[in-house]
Amino acid sequence: MPVHHADRSRKAVEGGVTMQLILLMATKEFIHILRDKRTIFLLFLAPLVTFVLFSYMYTGQRVTDMTLVIVDQDHSTLSRELINEFGQSELFSYQGLVDSYEEVEKRLQEGKTDVAVIIPEHFNRDVKDGRPTTVMTLVDGTNMLISNGATKGATQVLQTLSAGVSLRLMEANGIVPAKAMSILQPINSTIRIGYNPTYNYRIFLLFGLVATVLQQVLLTTMAGSFCREKDKGTNMILVASRISANQVVLGKIIPYFTISLLNIFLLILLANVTAGIGVRGNGFDLFCVALGFVLALVGMASLISVLVPDELRANQILLLIAAPSFLISGFTWPLSKMPALIVGLSNCLPLTQFLSAFRIVGMKGASLTAVPKEMAALYGIGLIGIMLSIEVWKTQREKGKLLKLN
Repeated sequence: MPVHHADRSRKAVEGGVTMQLILLMATKEFIHILRDKRTIFLLFLAPLVTFVLFSYMYTGQRVTDMTLVIVDQDHSTLSRELINEFGQSELFSYQGLVDSYEEVEKRLQEGKTDVAVIIPEHFNRDVKDGRPTTVMTLVDGTNMLISNGATKGATQVLQTLSAGVSLRLMEANGIVPAKAMSILQPINSTIRIGYNPTYNYRIFLLFGLVATVLQQVLLTTMAGSFCREKDKGTNMILVASRISANQVVLGKIIPYFTISLLNIFLLILLANVTAGIGVRGNGFDLFCVALGFVLALVGMASLISVLVPDELRANQILLLIAAPSFLISGFTWPLSKMPALIVGLSNCLPLTQFLSAFRIVGMKGASLTAVPKEMAALYGIGLIGIMLSIEVWKTQREKGKLLKLN
């Protein structure tokens, strides 16, 4: 019994010493962060500035007030009614009438207008006589958000007017209004848009953009965390000391891990309080998703920082990883519509897994059971990256590669 008691006491002491050494390394890294103004800005202010900027930029929530001109070749009561319908739509900002198709093309080419509507000759007469007629809508397609919004808005205005004209014609032919309405619209449809009923671009894009910045900030600041020791010659102290590879690696990643995790929850809080974006997820589930994302990022960054001999090359490699990650993350374009090779690459990136999990857990309010693959990928990338970092650092110390020889 005394022997077992002594073993337990010795293990407790060793565990306490290990934790003290890890905290010592973490404190050392925290001090370096606080002394480096660039790192302070990137870690503490860049995500917040990005969030405020994009929140303010998307205050419009959706595309409205698209500039519109009209060519009226009919000058009839019905054409004036159509012009009035476009003028009253919140989607368009009516600039007035223009004289010709050529002038319309010139305005579109020079960017002076987004949309043009051309009402044909004999428009009123053809409608009353029951002959088909076509109203042409020209849209500037160089901006897809504007072109999609303009197409839907113009279609809605024309369908509304068409239904109203048809109703009046049927009533003039003796069909009672209720019967006329049932003929015009024999099937009613109800569409309910979940989680973003107003098509708010702020809800759609904000968290994806901010998560991308968080990723870039963490990868950039951590890129030189190990290279810096070699460049400054402080690796000699670590090599000569009894501190283990576990303690070095864990101690160096703790500050970045802690700051990034706090950043995520600060931004979620700001999204709820100031930006009006309701995050529905359970607090514990959100914590697990955020924890996995940060863990994956520090695992990836620490491994690259240990493997690459200098900070410049580490930053270059991480930039190659981070730069295309938002584009291939599936956030703005579905992964199902991408080539299999790109999908495979995308699934290896922490941002892809985080955005997928956050959209389901944070925006829709589902539980963690809905995102098992994403969680496994995030924690797997993080833990494997950290374990490999420890092994690589240990091997480099044994082979004397941690010392920079001038």
